[in-house]
Amino acid sequence: MLNFTVAEVNLSNLENNMKNIRTLLNGVKLLNIVKADAYGHGIVAISNASERFGADALGVATVEEAIKIRENGVSIPIIVLFQHYKKDSDLVCRYNLTPIISNDECLPYYNDYLNKYGGKLGLYIKVDTGLNRMGAKPEDVLDLAKKVLSYNNLSIEGINTHYAGADMTEDHAKEFTRNQINIFNEVLSNLKANNININNAHTANSAALISYKDTYFDMIRAGIILYGYPYSDVSSIEVKPILNLKSRVILVRNIKKGESISYGMTWTANKDTKVAVVPVGYADGISRKLSNNWEVKINGKYYPLRGKICMDSIIIDVGNDNIKSEDEVLIFGDDERLNAKTMADKVGTISHEVLVNIGYRVKRLYI
Repeated sequence: MLNFTVAEVNLSNLENNMKNIRTLLNGVKLLNIVKADAYGHGIVAISNASERFGADALGVATVEEAIKIRENGVSIPIIVLFQHYKKDSDLVCRYNLTPIISNDECLPYYNDYLNKYGGKLGLYIKVDTGLNRMGAKPEDVLDLAKKVLSYNNLSIEGINTHYAGADMTEDHAKEFTRNQINIFNEVLSNLKANNININNAHTANSAALISYKDTYFDMIRAGIILYGYPYSDVSSIEVKPILNLKSRVILVRNIKKGESISYGMTWTANKDTKVAVVPVGYADGISRKLSNNWEVKINGKYYPLRGKICMDSIIIDVGNDNIKSEDEVLIFGDDERLNAKTMADKVGTISHEVLVNIGYRVKRLYI
């Protein structure tokens, strides 16, 4: 059976988002983050489109993600943002990837491969300025840089860090971010004082891009903002969501006053009405926390979701309106009321999670 639930990805919106982001950059490079299947949008299509639209590099979380897009025709630099295992060092070299390291564990493995097969490898050093997830401690960066440069086949492509609270507006978070920026600048100064010049430093994620313009350095990392969701409602960049999650009505049923809907009987009709069954559910990424707490759009009008969300379906109260089988249903997307941000707010999470939770059986269509 044809699955009527699809994620339409508007590549024109992606291109326009990139153009609008670049208006702030004044020549600073643009790194498009495509990890986690490009935040649920489809890593291959988004990576190829990003390269076509002028991204300077792509960022992934794993070597596996990087290989997938390299084998699908991407030629621009691919930066592996997270520490990889030693056993993956050969793949990093073979596929011309740019790893980010937190220690010296992989250096001899890179070197052995390059001595055997030839070539050079440029890598990034990550600095832990306070997130305490990955990265070398600031006081250890100089020694790590010297170890990298002790290998003839290796060079330092750049250096980076990641902010813990750049999306937060509380005073303590702002102070924490400013301290992270200061630590990073001190590391750069210490390297320069030891005749190690860094040509490619980057620290700004989507939140810092908006709120901390002194974090741009040589390149910025466009993550969630690339997909149309700035962290702040007061943004200096206009971006639009590039994904619309859509389905179609599969069945319309008459419900009498006093009858309940779905598992647990959590909603009961207070009058005769009609409901539309739509084949999308929590297996497709629609949180059960939205049960009785979401709406959809059909034929330009909003209708409430009734009852508990099922694995494969939701049920919509359409009243006495003339809704028919196969009418299109917008679940969320480029809509003021129905988008990943408003959905995230409903369930107490962030838009990133809403997007990456879209299930594998939802076909991605690129327009």
